[in-house]
Amino acid sequence: MTARIISAVPVPFTADGSLDLATYDAALAAIAPHVGGALIAGTTGEFPALDDDERVELFRRAADVLGAQRVVAHLGHGSTRQVLRLAEAVAGLGIGRFALLSPYYLPTDDDGVVEFFRALTEAHPQAEVYAYLFPERTGMDVSPETLARVLALPGMVGVKLSGGAAARLPEYAAVLGPDHELYSGDDSTLPAVLAAGGTGVVSGVSSAFPETFAALARALDAGSPDADAAQAVVKEIVPLVGPTVPRLKAAMAARDGAPWASRMALPAVDDATLEAIRDAVAAHR
Repeated sequence: MTARIISAVPVPFTADGSLDLATYDAALAAIAPHVGGALIAGTTGEFPALDDDERVELFRRAADVLGAQRVVAHLGHGSTRQVLRLAEAVAGLGIGRFALLSPYYLPTDDDGVVEFFRALTEAHPQAEVYAYLFPERTGMDVSPETLARVLALPGMVGVKLSGGAAARLPEYAAVLGPDHELYSGDDSTLPAVLAAGGTGVVSGVSSAFPETFAALARALDAGSPDADAAQAVVKEIVPLVGPTVPRLKAAMAARDGAPWASRMALPAVDDATLEAIRDAVAAHR
């Protein structure tokens, strides 16, 4: 088990759109020996398609399988009212690590971003909160300077960078305090993240290939020459499996045979890519 890897776990649905909770529990059990924890109901988890009670149930089951301390509950919502309502339910499960996507859809300013996070940290002063920056999904480009203001709030322990924010990792790393954690959502960049002083990656692809990502993290921490070979495998599978949720779910289905359907209107996986994903799972699980 390595703290360098937090799996961004996808959510399995049946063909009629129902939650497939047995498959979800099995997926959590499969990653449990290998990764430091799990980000639940994030982007890979299709959170906009989940009701709040469904999100709470996913959080509860993750805590049951992994232990509450290994669960990072994503609370992203369109309003502070919704965030705080969800946070209250999550805190009741004994989960104390939250991730919060920056404000989205309607634009705000830098002060609005800071106040959005402040509301959560003040309502839950014992929680450990990670800012979650994903400019392509939120329409909000949070600057490193604004992130520094957010991280100065009591209870803010770190940041997860995705999309264009991950590409600016050195700029964001420069504003971290000595105790802050930095995770990249770019699955293939663990060596670069660690070299920049970051903590690890929040990786959807690791949900399908937990053994591979754990081996890479262990090799890097040990300074082993095996790290190069492990990173080469990661660089092979991430462009294949990582670009879309349906590709990731195809890999999950190749592991366990469950449907792994989606609720959202997502792109189909062509036959050639599907076959390549199945081959990768067979080779690297």
